[in-house]
Formats: sequence, C-alpha cells, structure tokens
Amino acid sequence: MKIEDLGDVENEDGDYGAKQLQIVRVDDAKRLLVGAGARILFYPTLLYNVFRNKIQSEFRWWDEVDQFLLLGAVPFPKDVRRLKQLGVGGVITLNEPFETLVSTSLYHAYGIDHLVIPTRDYLFAPSVSDISRAVDFIHNNASCGRTTYVHCKAGRGRSTTIVLCYLVEHKQMTPAGALEYVRSRRPRVLLAPSQWKVSLVVISFAECETFLEIMFSVCFSPVSLRKTFIYFHQWLCFC
Repeated sequence: MKIEDLGDVENEDGDYGAKQLQIVRVDDAKRLLVGAGARILFYPTLLYNVFRNKIQSEFRWWDEVDQFLLLGAVPFPKDVRRLKQLGVGGVITLNEPFETLVSTSLYHAYGIDHLVIPTRDYLFAPSVSDISRAVDFIHNNASCGRTTYVHCKAGRGRSTTIVLCYLVEHKQMTPAGALEYVRSRRPRVLLAPSQWKVSLVVISFAECETFLEIMFSVCFSPVSLRKTFIYFHQWLCFC
C-alpha cells in the first residue's frame, strides 16, 4: 500500500513537472511571437508616432513628470543635444537593440550617463532587479540636480513602469495615485497587465523595506534589504 502511495506521489510530481515545462514552452513561444511582431511593427509605429507629433501639438515626444524626470519616446541622435540643454544627465533605455536609435557612446560624448535595460515591447515588463536599478539611477541623478530621461519606444508602457515605481518609492504616492498623476502629465500612457503587476510587486517590496528599515536599522542596510527582497522574488518565480 505504501509503495502504491509513493507511486501516486511520483506520478503527481511528474505531472506537475510536465505542466511546468509546458507553461515554460508556451511562455517562450509567446515571447518569440511577440518579439517577431515587435520587429515588424517597430518602424511603422515609429513613423506613426512621428507623424502625430508633427501634426498634433499635444502629442509630445516627451513630458516632464517631476522636477528631474522626463518620460517619453525613443530619442533620435538629433535629440541628444536638446536633452543635454534640458539638463538631462542620465538616460534609461528600455528598448531592445533593434529599437535603439542612439548609441551609448553618443550619450557619453555629451556627458550623459546611459542605463540600458532591454525589455520586449507590448506584453512584457522589466524585472524586479532592473526596476530597482533604474529607480536608484533616477534618484541618484535627482539628488545631484540632474534630470533623467526614461524612454521606451512610445513612452507608454515599459518606461511608465519605471516612473511609477520611482514616484511611489521617493515621492510617497500610492500606486493608483502615481498612475493617475502620470496620466495627467502624459495622457497616452498605457500599462500592460504584466507591467502593472510587477509595479505592484516592487512597490510592496519598497513598503516592506521601509518598515524593516525602521525595525532593524541597526542590523541591516537599505541595500542589503533590497537585495534580500529581490532574491526572494526571484526564488518565488523559480519555484
């Protein structure tokens, strides 16, 4: 009887492993399909955005979200000089390589730091660890009086995810309040479900981190706490 029970457990574990493998394969297929679509649609949608920017004054290429924070679309090489004139000292690029129009070397030639976080368009979001890096990047620049330009292709989803997390962590906004505020500054922002979900995860970590900093400030540093939460989230995803 015990042998049969163990066999049942092994079968259940085998079924679970097969289901997990099937899920991974479906996710990989979706990623490949979306990636192919993103490549095909990149230039047509980019031209559409350029056209609207030319004929509609309210369809701005970038918008000021905070004193030291700009949110917008993918910049062209000709925009780098203008960004520098606006006080931009750092750029966060959430595009994949085929979507990126300005090289890191060009930014550096103007004294602009460049953080690259390649993230697939449409249905995908930056990882928790990448969001943490981006939020720190914005905060460090703002602390020095330097503006950060956060962009994806259209300045709607991937880049908005980063901006929301920054506003909640450093401007004491609620998630819903931050989204409403960003929409008031840039009406066309639109988050995919995965982007909103990861925003809430990061925000929850930030709230827990603040609580633990107060409770255990003698034992832990903010950096070690954040790393702990990131590793914990990655472990949950792996399991």
